[in-house]
Amino acid sequence: MKNNKIGRIIGILLAVIILAVLAVCAIWHKAAYAVFKNLTVQKYNMDESTDWDGGKSYLKVHYAEESDNQYLDLYVPDTEDGHLPQLYVIIHGGGFIANDSQSRQAQLMYRYFRDHGYACATINYRLAQEEPFPGALCDCKTAIRFLRAHAEEYGYDAEKIPVFGESAGGYLAIMCSVTKEDEFNDIPFIDQDVLGDFSSKVDVLVDYYGVCDQLSTAQQWKELGIPDVVFDIANGWIEGENLQGFEDIHSFWFRKNVTEMTEEEYDRTNPVYYVEKNDLEGLSSWIIHGDCDITVPYLQSEVLADKLSAKNGADSVSYHLIPGMGHASDPLYSDELLGELDAFMQEKLK
Repeated sequence: MKNNKIGRIIGILLAVIILAVLAVCAIWHKAAYAVFKNLTVQKYNMDESTDWDGGKSYLKVHYAEESDNQYLDLYVPDTEDGHLPQLYVIIHGGGFIANDSQSRQAQLMYRYFRDHGYACATINYRLAQEEPFPGALCDCKTAIRFLRAHAEEYGYDAEKIPVFGESAGGYLAIMCSVTKEDEFNDIPFIDQDVLGDFSSKVDVLVDYYGVCDQLSTAQQWKELGIPDVVFDIANGWIEGENLQGFEDIHSFWFRKNVTEMTEEEYDRTNPVYYVEKNDLEGLSSWIIHGDCDITVPYLQSEVLADKLSAKNGADSVSYHLIPGMGHASDPLYSDELLGELDAFMQEKLK
């Protein structure tokens, strides 16, 4: 009799739990779907070695002298008939506080393109713990100028340059692409006094799920049906002590809460402001976001694509919303998608 009573209690508890889960899924069905897709997305097997036999590797090449972290890794493939490979610049993500030039996503990108004939330079920059905004941005623009200045030495074509960034690196790639030569370009590159200055102009922006307007994200999460608790759980690694008392990771990098900034202060950090203000003639953009991203709302990429299309024409922008993909999901770097990107870059770099 006692065992039957215990069984009934357990059955009732299980039923309550199941009903609670079903209720949560019904109320937050979009969030539940996004979480499920993030948990079940395919993960690629990848050898973590940086060894490569397809050409020359130049590791930890310093491009500036203000920090030991201002370096890049460069891979230049062997070519025939003296053909110079096209340079492709890679900027890693990591919330401005983590990762380096050999992050997983940087490798997924550069491994494909160096094997398809591109010279790939993956940039390391000062993280937010070492230097607040605009340190990392200045580093990336300095690295681009360094790479143009040393094109003949290393043997690649840097007349036009595509720049890829993902997540925080996406923000940096966007800012490199939409700011002018006299904006955030005050760090000299190594040998600048000998070689003279070079341009930091970006010709093709490749943005993977980057933030373009931090103030709008809270409202966009509401529009997408993603509650705060889901975001907090999914992004716990950039909460707490990592924020050092600031309200989000951008605020930590800016060293001021975004919601407390003046309009002028916020504009200085906001890519959309520069898209609307600056002349972006000649810039082409390839933008990718997963519709199950619970770190950066995909509406950020929609806004950016719309703004760039309005500025330079719809033909200059290729926007891709990928179903079932989360933030930094490996299939966003599939051979199929990267092959399409390759074709886009070849067309725009002619």
